[in-house]
Amino acid sequence: MLGPVSLLSHPSPMTSPSPPVDPQSSTIPEREANSENASPDLTGKTVWVIDTLSRVYQLFHALPEMSSPTGTPVQAVYGFTKDLLGIIERRKPDYLFCAMDAPGPTFRHVRHAAYKGTRAEMPGDLVPQIPLVRQLCATMGIPCLELSGFEADDILATLTAAVTARGGSVTLATSDKDARQLLSDRVKLLNLRTNSPLGPDELRADWGVRPDQVVDWLSLVGDAADNVPGVPSIGPKSATELLQQFGDLDSILARTAEVKGAKKQENLRLHADTARAARELVRLDSNVPIDIPWDAARLHRPDAEALSAFLEGLGFQSLVKTARLASEPAPPKAAPAKKTSAKPAKPDDRQGRLLLGDDDEPSAASVLPTFETPADDAALAGLVEGLRSMGSVTLAVALPPGATRLTAPLGIGIVSGARAAWVPAALLTGSGPGRGALAAFLADPATPKAAHDLKRQELALGVAGFGFAGGAFDTLLAGYLLDAGQRNHSLGAQADLDSIGSGDDLDAVEKEVRQTRLESPANAADAVAACRATTDLVPLLAARLEEQGLGALFKDVEIPLASILAAMEYHGMRIDASLLERLSARYTERLAALEGEIHCLAGHPFAIASPIQVRAVLFDELGLPVVKRTKTGPSTDAEVLEELAPRHPLPRLLLEHRKFAKLKSTYVDALPLLVEPSTGCIHTTFNQTVAATGRLSSSDPNLQNIPVRTEEGQQIRAAFVPRDPANRFVAADYSQIELRILAHLSGDAAMRRAFASGEDIHSSTAAAVFGVTADGVTSEMRRAAKAVNFGILYGQSAFGLAKGLGIPQAEAATFIAAYFHTFSGAEAFIDDCLDRCRRDGSVSTMLGRRRAIEKVRDRAGRRTSAGVFSLTLPERTAVNTVVQGSAADLIKLAMLRVQRRLAAEGLAAAIVLQIHDELLLEVPAGEIGIVRPLLVAEMKGAMTLEVPLEVTVHEGATWAACEK
Repeated sequence: MLGPVSLLSHPSPMTSPSPPVDPQSSTIPEREANSENASPDLTGKTVWVIDTLSRVYQLFHALPEMSSPTGTPVQAVYGFTKDLLGIIERRKPDYLFCAMDAPGPTFRHVRHAAYKGTRAEMPGDLVPQIPLVRQLCATMGIPCLELSGFEADDILATLTAAVTARGGSVTLATSDKDARQLLSDRVKLLNLRTNSPLGPDELRADWGVRPDQVVDWLSLVGDAADNVPGVPSIGPKSATELLQQFGDLDSILARTAEVKGAKKQENLRLHADTARAARELVRLDSNVPIDIPWDAARLHRPDAEALSAFLEGLGFQSLVKTARLASEPAPPKAAPAKKTSAKPAKPDDRQGRLLLGDDDEPSAASVLPTFETPADDAALAGLVEGLRSMGSVTLAVALPPGATRLTAPLGIGIVSGARAAWVPAALLTGSGPGRGALAAFLADPATPKAAHDLKRQELALGVAGFGFAGGAFDTLLAGYLLDAGQRNHSLGAQADLDSIGSGDDLDAVEKEVRQTRLESPANAADAVAACRATTDLVPLLAARLEEQGLGALFKDVEIPLASILAAMEYHGMRIDASLLERLSARYTERLAALEGEIHCLAGHPFAIASPIQVRAVLFDELGLPVVKRTKTGPSTDAEVLEELAPRHPLPRLLLEHRKFAKLKSTYVDALPLLVEPSTGCIHTTFNQTVAATGRLSSSDPNLQNIPVRTEEGQQIRAAFVPRDPANRFVAADYSQIELRILAHLSGDAAMRRAFASGEDIHSSTAAAVFGVTADGVTSEMRRAAKAVNFGILYGQSAFGLAKGLGIPQAEAATFIAAYFHTFSGAEAFIDDCLDRCRRDGSVSTMLGRRRAIEKVRDRAGRRTSAGVFSLTLPERTAVNTVVQGSAADLIKLAMLRVQRRLAAEGLAAAIVLQIHDELLLEVPAGEIGIVRPLLVAEMKGAMTLEVPLEVTVHEGATWAACEK
């Protein structure tokens, strides 16, 4: 023995074996007293070993800063606690060990003094967490093994050898490359950070070698992390090739003359001893002299009281319930009952409902610790003072059912560490010191605040008269960034996905109730429950954001943008109701006239809004051809009517009737009904988590969809006026931004040259494709070039281009081929983009925004026999996401820059609307001269491209006037 083994998690061996665990059972046995630490038969058993310090390092860097009530950093301890509870509850191994690196040098340092010499010292905030991790293991009764002179990897190797010798299987929870040498048909690795298992097959797919070749592979390549030297010029690919050819390191060194490449031969001869020495460093010792505490490691229920006290002392209140559930025995299984018509019993509550109470009436408060409610303004002041001392907080504003964007809140739920509170509406008004302290606290940017949907919280607090700053984490935005294709990013849904709640044992109705209560709390209990769920999710989602490289996009773009959007929604836009009233009357007259013309052409009256009656008139009575069919019969949609219009005047009149009817019902008549009486404005919602490309959208009403290039659209936009009659609107928009991003990303020289010279890109494209001078470009040529320029962003096929331009498909195919011949960089970009998507299963924007996309074909599959692109929907989506998503990132950066400049210069101008590549501001007349150049400078400077960004600015008394 080189030194005493540390068994930190239990005071002494037990004396008789405890009953075996049925791997198919959810029951975790209690450990029996007086058991022996005998060497067990492990046939059919699974043993887990955690590389503890390695995992703790991962958690420390991945999770946001957390501190205990005493100020001790604890984020790594929190994450490791979640790991252990999750392994016990979901993985249910038969035995569980933790392995630690003991302080001091190891036998490897004796052999190589520089071993791990390049590693930085342990971060100061991690140092006090290591004893807490050991204490956690001790409290949970999990053996934490370490031995002076050896590393945790050696303990992993020793336990692996012991388990497999006794017929068992091993899961090593580690991401350490050295541990790959231990793989076999009964040994696998699991990276807890990515939840990725690795066995011999995955090893071969990754490194191209067998487990018994791992040591030699590392000896050749070296390991920079451990400062283990390898052989110069021998990288991973070369090492794999050598081992595949020669089998092992000794054979390689004995037959260096057969190695291809003179440089490699020379390096192998000169550094043969280095490789042999490296082999001794990377080879793990499977004979560490320790007594293995089998009984202590047998899966058992932790001591509920001791574990709860430990977690509460660290401020892990959100984990106490989970820990208690892990410590409680499942009720005995009932004997099979005779068939009955009675309602089946609900599943037992062993898994627990962290956010819900009993089955009959879910209540968020029933399993939560009692929250405090300040009785008066003085008590509120005391609460705020206490919260300030605890650092970060989580908020959830409660609103009454059916609340609008400007409805006053019923109260605020607040959670910080183990403290939970509810501030009722009665204390949110007035001018007492408590209310003042709360206002200062909410507006303090130095106090980090988390919430689900920060924008909603900020808007509701604004209605109550509170400023808001310090928004640091938003679980809604985080969930969206992590999976933009997922439609449901609600708090309840995310809690279920992360096993924070008990989604698995709830039926569909209960889940819907639960998610609604968390997403839209309407009372104190639900607001506090929402805070708890949000608090639980924050470290999990934060770690995933960092793992996927989304941390900067989340923190620097999406979080601050939410505050800007809240201000835009709060500001709203005033409308001229009298103008819309006059417009409605004119539209009513126009619709009546169209109805008369349509009935005249049909020869009789019919219901124009009825597809069945329209179908009968067009196809049965007029004998027009059926273009396409739906499940219910021939289609009469807009595309069909457009195709039929040249054959008969009735389809064109139907299209015009539909246009006016839609504009009248959607905007002209609907907008006045959406005016908020208290402000006289319309307050749209800007959706930050809907479009998978990252684009913002607008709803209730959708102000981004009002037509811009039609006379009717301009008439509607003319009804939008500044809130203050003395102000004016200023609009600034990017010129051809998506094409400029395509030129930047593709590197196409011709496209970049056209933008750099300030040429009209569509005319330049037409001249290049048709082989004419700029003066020889006709309007038809430019129209065709414009169609292709924008069409390629959406993967338009020859068929689509032919239909759009009204030309033969063969001519359209020829035109597309000529386009890509001229702009070969654009074609290469599309291919490269789709190749990456096919390989990675996702695409990314310029700022790293990811979107998962499947079913992308290889290069041959996505082209016709003539070599022209013919992209499927996933392929078109992939290309569009990269280009349009990057444009969405750009306008968001521009909004942030513009808002910061406006605030820095103390200007009253405000951003009121975003329409994809355009910003609309309401500006006092006296600030116009400052704001116009400010917009140009900040929008141009939002992102550096290889082509110039162009910004045009217009102003006017109405929104429509800014478009002229």
